[in-house]
Amino acid sequence: MISSDSTMTGGDRPSATRHGFIDLLRGFALIFMIETHVVNAYLPEAYRSSQFFFWLSFVNGLVAPAFLFATGFSVILQASRNWDSWLRFSLPFLRQMRRLGFITLIAYYSHIQCFKLSCYLNPEQPDLWRKTLQVDILQCIVASLLVVHLLIVALRKPILTAWGAGLLAAVVTLLTPLVWSQDFTGRIPLGLALFLNPHGVSLFPLFPWTCLVLSGSAAAFLFLKSVKARHEIRHMRNVFLLGLIMIAGGLIGRGAPLTLPGHESFYTTSPLYVMIRLGCVLVIVALLAGLEKLAHLVPKSIQVAGQESLLVYGVHLWLIFAVLRGKHVGPILGLEAGYAKCFLLSAVVTVFMLWLAGWWHKLKRDYPTRVRHAQATAVIIMILVFVLR
Repeated sequence: MISSDSTMTGGDRPSATRHGFIDLLRGFALIFMIETHVVNAYLPEAYRSSQFFFWLSFVNGLVAPAFLFATGFSVILQASRNWDSWLRFSLPFLRQMRRLGFITLIAYYSHIQCFKLSCYLNPEQPDLWRKTLQVDILQCIVASLLVVHLLIVALRKPILTAWGAGLLAAVVTLLTPLVWSQDFTGRIPLGLALFLNPHGVSLFPLFPWTCLVLSGSAAAFLFLKSVKARHEIRHMRNVFLLGLIMIAGGLIGRGAPLTLPGHESFYTTSPLYVMIRLGCVLVIVALLAGLEKLAHLVPKSIQVAGQESLLVYGVHLWLIFAVLRGKHVGPILGLEAGYAKCFLLSAVVTVFMLWLAGWWHKLKRDYPTRVRHAQATAVIIMILVFVLR
């Protein structure tokens, strides 16, 4: 969503250094996201009770945490070169808000039912608005980034923002069971209620998912500090060890008799499971940073896919669910598949998405003005299609 290409803090000059490991984290998350969606779409129910599926689900369950962590990390890398401008709400800040507005439009447009305004003027589905306003990962990203921006503006200094993000991440995690036990519909507007807990439809409510974005932002500040001190390798070694400790602590803590008030579910609301997944992400981050720093190995196609994550995210969902499982291609390919076919199909879609991301990246680099105009035109067309159909 947002490129990570700066190591500077508040008053420093822009640096040419680019930290490819965070693009790799987002790129690999997208690759596994494609596999996750293919498996979820095609794998028959009979395969889903095996031990292999349990571990596959655990690995796939790291996709969203990694993606959200990378988002929070990247926005701080970007903020570090625009800190004063963001504090003054000048042009770089306004451009950032425009990006978030575009992502919000895409996020809600993808959930519009029947793509007709008339469906909303005379609703026949009782849960029409609930389905439309459900919070998916894009809505979660936008809301979480707004929280990070608010922290930056309110706390002003990078070190205070880092502490604020870390503490808020912990508070969100600990409050998740209590928030999930509440029914906010009818008490606050539905669109806001669906941000707090699932209410049966939201897949990525802010509790607990925003804690991954906030953790990524806090981690980015510490990383930038290590860059300034030229201790990146030692810092990433500590990140790796911290990740292992968090994983072990979450597993050991699961056997403790202590519980938090509210909705009890280890795999959805437990702070211990959040800690395990965050620990796994930290281990992966440290390994990717080592791959870049020590082995100087940054696969370009995956890095570019990470930089063009919004395109890859939107197109791969459309390709899988609207084309491959659509009324024309679906009957030919079939609507169910075993592991071999799922993994093969995932590989084919991944190769296509890597190519598309590279092509789009080059197009943006060579024709930036035309691409912006094309995006603006696409937004207008989206709105007109919805209103006029």
